[in-house]
Amino acid sequence: MTNRTMLFSRHQPGGLFIVDDLEQHPGNVWFVDSGATGCSDTTGYGRSPDTPFATLDYAIGRCTASNGDVIYLMPGHAESLTSATSLTMDVIGVKVIGLGWGATRPTFTITTANTATWNVTAASCWIENVLIVSNFLNIAAAMTVSATADGLTLKDVEMNDTSVVLAALIQVSIAALCTNVTIDGFRHSVINVAGLTAPATNVILCVGAADHFVLRHSYIHAWTSAGTVALTAGASIGVMIHDNFLVNEDTAAGQVLTVHAGTSGGVFRNFVAGTKNNTETVVGGNICHFSENFGTDTVATSGILTPSTKTAWS
Repeated sequence: MTNRTMLFSRHQPGGLFIVDDLEQHPGNVWFVDSGATGCSDTTGYGRSPDTPFATLDYAIGRCTASNGDVIYLMPGHAESLTSATSLTMDVIGVKVIGLGWGATRPTFTITTANTATWNVTAASCWIENVLIVSNFLNIAAAMTVSATADGLTLKDVEMNDTSVVLAALIQVSIAALCTNVTIDGFRHSVINVAGLTAPATNVILCVGAADHFVLRHSYIHAWTSAGTVALTAGASIGVMIHDNFLVNEDTAAGQVLTVHAGTSGGVFRNFVAGTKNNTETVVGGNICHFSENFGTDTVATSGILTPSTKTAWS
């Protein structure tokens, strides 16, 4: 009798014979690579990196709901999202993993219409290591997360704009009552502080209550006219925001992290900076717990521990 192991051999129909890890690949494994010779959104493709699908949306359509299917985007993969329906994650429990690093990461460019977006409508999806670039005037939201997308995880996702004009007003818009969203290792950098004339509204916006929302280990350097990370539209339960670097360069607003007064949870170990003097960089969260957060409202000044001992947020 042999010892049991997480590794097992499997032959994908029409694809590879592999030794697999059940924990990482409990379901089907698919490959997408727009740069591969002979890639095709056709039955019989997608099982091997040698014969991959051409687009992610087609690959998602081949997945089985709640089956633990994983889609690998190969290094250099590139797509243009030109409408509100170009890419929709509408199959429950699909994990999308981008391979590569730096400029070789899979890149999705949003263009052609300000309604173009990456849609997430199914629950328990996972998106990892992709770059999303906004390349059209006043894109409403680079990623739109619907109320039915509970349990979404964004892991090491970067979203940026092409210029101060060709940009998204919101990078991630999360619908009211979408719960258990985790954003981990997110990055966004404003394109040009000196030349920015039409600031965005938010980077991450929760449109309403967002119970058990988590934001951690993220770097956001933005210019937003409202809260850079905004959770003020509804009272949420169990929000956790920790270990982030958040900066808002807007000189008229200055607010960086805004939390509804009735939201519970914790805001821990964040470094938060705004540019409008005498404006709180963190607003709300009257029943949240706060610990080891540092904030400043002025450039070239060191942050202070906020709030001070036994002082509540406004």
